[in-house]
Amino acid sequence: MSDDEQASALEEALSEEDRAFLNRLADGIARRRLTPVALFFLESTKPLGFLGSQAMHFFRPVVQIVWSDPASYDRLTRLLEKRGSIELLLRRLEARA
Repeated sequence: MSDDEQASALEEALSEEDRAFLNRLADGIARRRLTPVALFFLESTKPLGFLGSQAMHFFRPVVQIVWSDPASYDRLTRLLEKRGSIELLLRRLEARA
């Protein structure tokens, strides 16, 4: 299954809250004018999405000290565990570029 097929299947399976979260994340990146950097970073780390989510679980105790909303951190971690989630974020970023 290709990245596009995985992303399309995941898009259909996501809840409205998860879709809204991805949209807010993409809006925040675009508002800060970090879209090109984020696109480059996400494209280069796409194969490591699951590994990144596991690292986020590991670093959660440290990050929760400075992260203002732990629920959004946990939501991002859960989304990154799913194949195709980085492609969904890339699609949203490209639409805002």
